[in-house]
Amino acid sequence: MAGRIRDEDLEEVRRRASLIDIAAEYMQLKRAGRLYKALCPFHPEKTPSMSLDPAKGLYHCFGCGEGGDVIHLVRKIDNLSFVEAVEHLARRTGVDLRYEQLSAADREAQKRRLRLIDAHRIAIEFFHATLMKGPDSEGARAYLKGRGFARETVETFGVGFSLPRREELSRHLARKGFSEDEIVAAGLGMKADGGGLVDRFRGRLMFPIFDVTGNPVAFGARRLGEGDGPKYLNSAESPIYKKAQILYALNVGKSEIVKQGRALVVEGYTDVIALHQAGIREAVATCGTALGLEHLRTLQRFSQQVVLSLDADDAGANAAERMYDQLVGDAQQMGLTVKVVLMAAGQDPADAVRAQGGDAFRALVDDAVPLLEFVLRREADRYAVGDPEVRARALSSGLRLLAKTDNEVVRTEYARRLSDWIKVDPHIIFVELEKVVRTGVVPRATSDAVLKRSSAQVRLEREALKIAIQHPPLVKDRIDDLSDEHLSVPVHRAIWKSIVAGDAPESLPDDDARRAYTELAVQPPAGEVTERLIVEIFLRLKESALQRQIDEMKAALQRINPIDRHEEYEAKFTELIDLERVKRSLSAAEGEER
Repeated sequence: MAGRIRDEDLEEVRRRASLIDIAAEYMQLKRAGRLYKALCPFHPEKTPSMSLDPAKGLYHCFGCGEGGDVIHLVRKIDNLSFVEAVEHLARRTGVDLRYEQLSAADREAQKRRLRLIDAHRIAIEFFHATLMKGPDSEGARAYLKGRGFARETVETFGVGFSLPRREELSRHLARKGFSEDEIVAAGLGMKADGGGLVDRFRGRLMFPIFDVTGNPVAFGARRLGEGDGPKYLNSAESPIYKKAQILYALNVGKSEIVKQGRALVVEGYTDVIALHQAGIREAVATCGTALGLEHLRTLQRFSQQVVLSLDADDAGANAAERMYDQLVGDAQQMGLTVKVVLMAAGQDPADAVRAQGGDAFRALVDDAVPLLEFVLRREADRYAVGDPEVRARALSSGLRLLAKTDNEVVRTEYARRLSDWIKVDPHIIFVELEKVVRTGVVPRATSDAVLKRSSAQVRLEREALKIAIQHPPLVKDRIDDLSDEHLSVPVHRAIWKSIVAGDAPESLPDDDARRAYTELAVQPPAGEVTERLIVEIFLRLKESALQRQIDEMKAALQRINPIDRHEEYEAKFTELIDLERVKRSLSAAEGEER
């Protein structure tokens, strides 16, 4: 919102918000004379180095240097903006904030927003009282008890129950002074055909949804029994609720997310509640929608690690795969690490934590695997790996997933793992993966042609290296004709660089390269080594490298609109023609050598 909070209101918030009371919600305080001591929440330590002065309303950590007033403390711990922190503390302390430089429209929007929030706050109290005391709520109370939720947990999350009647909440809000338009705008009621209002939620368990600062903004609801409507129903979007930005229980879990260094994302509200009850308070959930980019941006404010704990069934696995396809690039750009919890088939997090306990479930979270590994292994397992055609399909799917990660080290490591899982030579995977990364085009493998093509490339590179290692005098005069860019397999490139530089095999970068060098040094070439054979191999490698460049250029041209970006298109098209001309000349030279 535009506008500046008045200075006198800021001072009133600082005066009313007790630093000690607020800090005690995040850390254990020990009195030391007129001051208080605590372990600093901003860096690991075993001896308290944070000092809090209640008289001055200031804190300071002598370990990391962090310090400030109560507003700064809330900003830092909860990762809020200055205005969010002030508004949060103002609500807690009963300070009515006034904003300067607001237009009439802004003032009206602010007033309306606060009215909608107040309507939700009253609705939460109404639904919760109905659940806890209402004679018609026995079934709802029995359901929660059957799910293992303690009364204290139900109260903490403000869970409620909406009676299966048309106007219970609408009439209650009207008695509290809310107009029909406000009730409809809040998403709590709907216009009835015959006039008046009908409640949006009837005969449902009610789960209040709060924004990150603790404002009630929406509800998630589960139908009990065989009533009308869908089993799960969420609030429609409103001026105070955007489901793509809100995560259930983030308002109570954010400090634990910071403490644990990870956010645990589950699918259901009851999953979150069950996990929090078991002591796993970094759990949050989306609100009836898939995890999206805005959710990741929100979570990034609190942690660089997101752990998914989805239902252990095909739907959960498909959701993880969709997230990988749609969001992995954004997650990488934000520096987020995304992992997946592995649970027994058919379980959801609530089932798992109820059956195994909090400590056992936390161990599962600790052992979560990277999202890439999860989706890649699932693709490998999807195919009954055996005949070449099936392996080619598994390879094509794996290449699509591998190419989405921009980390070359990660790509290389998981390419090796994929080779083990689908029983394909890792060098073949490296060759095909480089093509996909360069061109963005995944081979449509309906036969084993892709395997045969790549196998030929790998064999050709191996022959060139065998000859260079075992017969250095024969390639001495031609060593500069070939560069590592003419090779596709990373290990082969490293070995060629070493040969050109005259380095000893021991200087190769890793064990894989050193093992490959040893194998190439003792395995005889496929035929008699002659100058003609060397020329032919080198020419074919150059021709293959040119073909890779041509494929890459063609893919780039397909992504350019020749009308909107005419000059760029023409430049690349000219470059393509030049590449194809050079390739034809190499092909002609190879023919002459033969």
